[in-house]
Amino acid sequence: MKVDNEKGMTLVEILAALTILGIVFVGFMTIFPQMNTMNNRTEAKLETMNMAKQELVKLRDSPNSLFNLDLEINYDLGDYERYEKEIEKEKDSYLVEIDCYNNELTNQSCSGDGEVEGSRKKELYKIHIKITKDTKLTSETFGYLMLD
Repeated sequence: MKVDNEKGMTLVEILAALTILGIVFVGFMTIFPQMNTMNNRTEAKLETMNMAKQELVKLRDSPNSLFNLDLEINYDLGDYERYEKEIEKEKDSYLVEIDCYNNELTNQSCSGDGEVEGSRKKELYKIHIKITKDTKLTSETFGYLMLD
């Protein structure tokens, strides 16, 4: 007997195809949680980068704002002064550290120490802003600030 009717697939072929599709599907399913984690990290990084840039803009808008921005702690670390404040955003708490580097040419500090004859000249100071969350540095930016 000779049968020429071979239009369909055998059971073995169907099982092999389903096995291959299952393996490929499981491979793709492991990628999606990783993509979600990466998206969440990127979103958090962008948020803190924007916070750092906003702090730099606030400082630039008000030349003496290092002293007027509710900066809680002032450390004099020799070459620079550190100002800190906490920001609560939604459910998260961030620590903003603003390092203002002393002017090497005039030997003046950001707070005005070392002024000549009691008057501060307009000087350019390097600013380093760091945003930390849960003691982990999440973002930082640099800029220059003209203090009166």
